[in-house]
Amino acid sequence: MPDTTARAGTAGGTATRILQLLQEGPGLAGELAAELQLPSNRVSSYLHQLAKTGRVQRAPFHGPDERPSVLWSLQAVPHE
Repeated sequence: MPDTTARAGTAGGTATRILQLLQEGPGLAGELAAELQLPSNRVSSYLHQLAKTGRVQRAPFHGPDERPSVLWSLQAVPHE
């Protein structure tokens, strides 16, 4: 039987590392992937999952080349 505990720990660790990077400021999936040395499609998948849970948010972004992209940032937590 495969060891899913190791994979789950790695997945949680990657999500935590993404959140830590976003604490430094917004970023593009490709930038985060380069920093984490992971494929950008894997980082994008994590970002979409984090967005579903309300931990990160996305905003349209156009860089210097005018190609549309997505800028990811931490979701603001409302103060009570």
